[in-house]
Amino acid sequence: MTQYIIQTEELEFAYPDGTKALKNLSIAFETGKKIGIVGPNGAGKTTLFLTLNGVHKATKGKIYYHGQPISYEKKELLNLRKRVGIVFQDPNTQLFSASVFQEVSFGPINLGIPKDEVKEKVMTALIKADIVDLKDRPTHFLSGGQKKRVSIADILAMEPEVIFLDEPTAFVDPKTSEELMIFFDQLNQEGKTIVLSTHDIDRVYTWADYVFVMKDGSVFAEGLPEEIFRNEKILNEADLQKPWIIEVYEVLLKGKPHLQELPIPKSKQELFDLIEKL
Repeated sequence: MTQYIIQTEELEFAYPDGTKALKNLSIAFETGKKIGIVGPNGAGKTTLFLTLNGVHKATKGKIYYHGQPISYEKKELLNLRKRVGIVFQDPNTQLFSASVFQEVSFGPINLGIPKDEVKEKVMTALIKADIVDLKDRPTHFLSGGQKKRVSIADILAMEPEVIFLDEPTAFVDPKTSEELMIFFDQLNQEGKTIVLSTHDIDRVYTWADYVFVMKDGSVFAEGLPEEIFRNEKILNEADLQKPWIIEVYEVLLKGKPHLQELPIPKSKQELFDLIEKL
């Protein structure tokens, strides 16, 4: 039986100026999966993350965490934010402490955790994020990729079950971007549910187990990456590009209908293997 860590029913959220950022949105994230959310700017991806974490209070609808409706009572909301972490697109909006160690310790200290235990949690998070050597460095002297890892360590120190990553490969170079995606794989293998929003269609296609397409504050489509990114109607209406691996695969299919029986390549290596077979 499929288990969902977070679900919503007819979720809506409006900003004070009346702008409806989420509209009648129902979505369910399967426990332990790698999930991608794609869509044009203004689709509501960031607002959704902030609403699921309790930063924004839903205007209408319900949010369920492990099947239970979330509460906005202070104690329960604090526990929700411990279990449901968000890493923002721009790490500069998340980092504010003088040093990396102080930064990563901020969350556990706010939870009232004993000092010795805080140190243990912080060091574990720094090790996982591979930034132990940065622990005494001032946060404002870090590179973009280092800041990304510190902002992720911030969340890991809280020991979350699900991590929402808003455009995690923005502001970093291609090599760092690849390293981050491998890191997210490792976190998923430890049992964490990873949900990321991105405009990087090529990366999300090869990485995600499941994909949601958002448009105008609602879920426009959902499915397996190979289904979503081969659907011309979805791509056109959501202003999405086709991943290059699928573009090459579809060129190879022309005049060779028997290839349709083979699995659609999900990675560069799988595509190369298919080409070799030809």
